[in-house]
Amino acid sequence: MSNKSKNEVNTLYESRIFDMNFRGTSNDLSSVKIYTNKNSIQIEKQLSFDSDDEKISSLEYFAGSVLSSIILTLLEQSKKKASIIEEIEGVLNLSLENPLSLLDVRGYDEEPFIRKITVTVYLFADLEENDFIKFCTEALKNSPVYNTLKRSMELEVLFKKLV
Repeated sequence: MSNKSKNEVNTLYESRIFDMNFRGTSNDLSSVKIYTNKNSIQIEKQLSFDSDDEKISSLEYFAGSVLSSIILTLLEQSKKKASIIEEIEGVLNLSLENPLSLLDVRGYDEEPFIRKITVTVYLFADLEENDFIKFCTEALKNSPVYNTLKRSMELEVLFKKLV
C-alpha cells in the first residue's frame, strides 16, 4: 500500500492541478511572440528606460499581471458575496535592484532582480472596517499570482477604504 491517502488516490489529476502551456518564438531574433491558447502578444524588450518608448516591456506585462490578478481576485470574491465592491483602483510600485547591469554600465555587473512590489488597492465597499480588512485578506488567498510571489519576494498589499 502506498503512502498516499485514499482521497489522493481517488482524486483526478485535473482536479488538483491545472496545467497551462505557452509558446514563445523569435522569428526576427530581436523580439518574442508569446502564444496563449487563443491570443498572442509581441514583446520587444525586457525593460525600457526610454520614457518615450510606447511598446510594453516584459517587466511591464509582469507588473500589470500582478496588479490585475489582485484586483480581479477581489472583484471575483465580491461577486460571490453579493457584489460588495462598488469601486476599485490599484497602484503598483516595483523596485528593481541593479538596473544599471541591464545597460552594461561599467562596474555594474550584479544580477538585476525585483526587490519589492507594493500594491495599494483603493476600494469602495459597503463594509465596516473590521469586515473590510477581513474580506480583503481572505479574498487575496484566492490569487495564484499573489500566493506564488509572496513566497519568493517582498510583496506587500495594502487596502485603503474609500469613503
